[in-house]
Amino acid sequence: MPGSARGILAEKLNQLDVAASDWKKRVGPKDAVEFSVAGRMGVETGTPSPFMSPAREKRTPKPARFKSKKERNNRTSSKESDGGNSSTPESPSKEAAVTIKLPPLARSISAPESQPVIKVPSMTDHLDQFFTSTAETITMESEEIETLPDAEQHTLLVSHRRTVQVQKRRNATRNPLKTLAARTDIVQEYQEVRTGAAEREMKRLNVEKLAKNSNLAVEALAGLASKEDFTAVSLKKPSGDPVGTLLPFRDLMLLQVKGRRHVQTRLVEPVASKVNQGDSYVLVTPNAVYNWLGKFSNVIERTRSAEIALQISQRKDLGCLKAAGNVFTIDEAKSLGSASHKKAFWKLLGVHEGCGEALKAGHPDEDEEYENVISETNKIWMVEDDELIPVEKYWGSVPKIEVLAPNKVLVFDFGSEVYIWNGKNATGDVRRFAAEFVQDELWQTVDYSDCDISPIGDTAVKVRPEWAILGKLSQHMETALFREKFLDWPEFSRVIRVKRKGETEVDGSIEVLPCDANKMAAQEWTEPDFELEGSHIGRGEHYFDHETRRHFEIATTAVEVWHIEEFEYHEIPDASMGQFHEGDSYVVRWNYSITVSGRELSGAPSKHGTVGRDRCAYFFWQGSQSSLSEQGAAALLTVELDKEQGPQVRVVQGSELAVFRGLFNGHMAIHRGHRGQQQETSPKWRLFVTVTGAVDKESCLLEVSPSVRQLRSRSSLILLDTKSGKAFVWHGNQSHKHTKAAALRAARQMHLHPEFHLSKEAEIEEINEGDKQIEFFRGLGGNNTNLYDSLAPSNEPCDLKMFHFSSASGAFTVQQMLSATRTKEPAEAFPFVQRDLYELSQPALVLVDAGYVLWLWQGWWPREDGSGGDDSTGSGAIRWQAERRAAMQTAVNYWTATRGPDARLSANLVWAGLESVEFVSLFPDWQNKDDATESNMQDGRKPGETLSVEDELARLTQSTYPPAQLLQRPLPDGVDPTKLEEYLSSEHFEELLGMTKEEFTELPTWKQTSVKKQVGLF
Repeated sequence: MPGSARGILAEKLNQLDVAASDWKKRVGPKDAVEFSVAGRMGVETGTPSPFMSPAREKRTPKPARFKSKKERNNRTSSKESDGGNSSTPESPSKEAAVTIKLPPLARSISAPESQPVIKVPSMTDHLDQFFTSTAETITMESEEIETLPDAEQHTLLVSHRRTVQVQKRRNATRNPLKTLAARTDIVQEYQEVRTGAAEREMKRLNVEKLAKNSNLAVEALAGLASKEDFTAVSLKKPSGDPVGTLLPFRDLMLLQVKGRRHVQTRLVEPVASKVNQGDSYVLVTPNAVYNWLGKFSNVIERTRSAEIALQISQRKDLGCLKAAGNVFTIDEAKSLGSASHKKAFWKLLGVHEGCGEALKAGHPDEDEEYENVISETNKIWMVEDDELIPVEKYWGSVPKIEVLAPNKVLVFDFGSEVYIWNGKNATGDVRRFAAEFVQDELWQTVDYSDCDISPIGDTAVKVRPEWAILGKLSQHMETALFREKFLDWPEFSRVIRVKRKGETEVDGSIEVLPCDANKMAAQEWTEPDFELEGSHIGRGEHYFDHETRRHFEIATTAVEVWHIEEFEYHEIPDASMGQFHEGDSYVVRWNYSITVSGRELSGAPSKHGTVGRDRCAYFFWQGSQSSLSEQGAAALLTVELDKEQGPQVRVVQGSELAVFRGLFNGHMAIHRGHRGQQQETSPKWRLFVTVTGAVDKESCLLEVSPSVRQLRSRSSLILLDTKSGKAFVWHGNQSHKHTKAAALRAARQMHLHPEFHLSKEAEIEEINEGDKQIEFFRGLGGNNTNLYDSLAPSNEPCDLKMFHFSSASGAFTVQQMLSATRTKEPAEAFPFVQRDLYELSQPALVLVDAGYVLWLWQGWWPREDGSGGDDSTGSGAIRWQAERRAAMQTAVNYWTATRGPDARLSANLVWAGLESVEFVSLFPDWQNKDDATESNMQDGRKPGETLSVEDELARLTQSTYPPAQLLQRPLPDGVDPTKLEEYLSSEHFEELLGMTKEEFTELPTWKQTSVKKQVGLF
């Protein structure tokens, strides 16, 4: 029984062992292995490479010194003089004649080509041939000269020292002149050397005299007085070879990014045969940067190659000046990259048809092996005393940044890349020697026979290839390829700094300050002006230039108008002059002349003026409903008609210039629809609003839909009954007398234009606001006066002002919006139109001063896909709320500055697309904008809603909130979501976070964030 028990127990143990080993067969490979490079390649890692073995001996190039030829020649000559049989040379004998050859005199490069030759006069020549001028003449009696005393022989007028053989002393002859003439050591002529020292000294003295009476520096005066002759200077042309100019890049470079721990970036030959599937590559050209990712490249290689390519493109490094920050990524594994970019990549590498095919990847462990052996080929020298001394600390290893001393010149040899690095404090002599020596000696040959690998290919190659680079680098101006060679090169973009003790944290909150309301209120009124061909036109009649004290009189000679259709155009007859349609485009040619005169002493314009030439200008007017094709045709026709080469001006409906409206002498009108359309089917009732009336010749009528909503108390309107031929002129309670007169005048002259369909005998009836004229309101479709804003009667309607708030320049600023047809007195009825608000960059903020009330118009966030713009949330929304708060505070300050501190504030808020009737009545016509309405209604706002600026400002500036409101979403308007803890009171802060505000402030930033996340305030 015991034996059988033991057998059963052994069997059970055997089953457990089998089960313990069988489960491994049923479980798939680990994710770490499956998604590794080896797993994707399906290759076993196998035994480690001998290059990675710790017992492997490091194989590096022999650290040899390089000496200049000059030093080698000096040392060779010294050795020959020390080891030869020759002794110290003796002095020459007195009898021997020694000839010493002197080098020719070096002249300045700016000196003349030849020097004058001076002839020494002989005894038989007259003295006046040498001395051309004498102060006085001395007459001497001739005496018989018997003998001359012996004297020392002097070498006169020689250009250099000569050794003359001394002759024995002889007895004096009866004629010593013959003896002197017989001497051969005295030359009869010499070449004069003019150094110009005296002239330069005189010039210096003159410059010093001038400097006493001049505010220029002595050096500047000397440069101005210089008269150097540079005709003999021949400038040396720079070589087009990159080696000659020592540029650290070439036009086409292929960078191989390979490795796993410290990724190596090396320059390889830019051919398709050097590309394999196991690495990443960066191809650099002057116009583009390509980032090629191999199918089996590891994640470190991919990340590093992407960073290198982006740095090169953004910093315009390695001669890549036109990439404009773009990197074309080609991923072999994911088929990422357009076909054109792939084709361009392989074409640059020599594959002219289609796309090339990369070589197969090596073993997965090859990356680490490559790091070990390629770094052993690095060679670094330090330049000292005309000699290259190896830096043994970093010889055959990855260099560190500490080797780059500011006062040194270093030479780095990475095989395919040779760099001459110049410290910022290195002397010029050392820099020049290093550049010349490296080009003449080090660059010519290479030797990697002692290494396991060669960075230029085969270890047996002794000559550098043509695609290698030799470049000079200055400190702080290194290229990305050079920086990649260092183990610890600082990259501040990826460094996470630790907050030091006592260091203040940068406040990232958005603070927008209100604008200066006093400056807004003190802005002076300016006369509208328009400039053509350098001349001021003003309103089209006259203009006075205060700077030049000149008066300009503008006279119109002719006006022609063309109606533009999509494929044709035709000239408008005189009867239709000034009649425009909102669905069409027109071209207007204006012929005019300018008379310029001065001012008399009394201030009146002078009677004597100068009449200028005949001028011409073209305006192409575009209706608000005209098609893009018609607008383009109008612009092209303007160019075609402009035979005079005059200026061309674009005019948009509602923003016409004063000079443009004045061309039609008060007959301008803008009709609805297209020209010719109303002649076929003219409606029974037509309503026109008098847009302007301050200046008679600038009056304009705008046709609107016949409805009670279009009535405006600020102006006068004309209702036409085209069937019965009757006109009703309706005057609002605040319509100015000039506006009333303009409307009545326009109604009386409507029969002159066929577009109105009104006869000369038509009846005209005037109606004032408040009159119950049944037929008038029948034409408007009802008499519900609540559909428009009826103002109280006033004889002096206020002027309308608009201010636009913007932060496009970075700072929150305000600018007054000016009407092109503004007048100082009387006030203009409608100086602005709806287009002035909706064409601003949204979301916009506009303050409208209507005299009795202020309106702050708020725009909308444009929604392209119906879900909101990119900036409608996050930092954009925070800044928008800050700008709203600043604009409201500015509106309050503006009211106080213009009305006084005791005036009761009357300021309201309106949203785009949801404007109230009171706000809409400030404009001549109003059309609903669906995109603005939909955007603001999605944010919870209601149509026609009017909010008080005072109440909304108090809500946005609330300093504390209960914790329940801060923990719910969405947050209250005006709350900064990055600083929710600041809106808690002291009691709620300690209750919710478990510490006081002072204790919370002392915590590091990461700890503060962690605490806020725990309680939901992040």
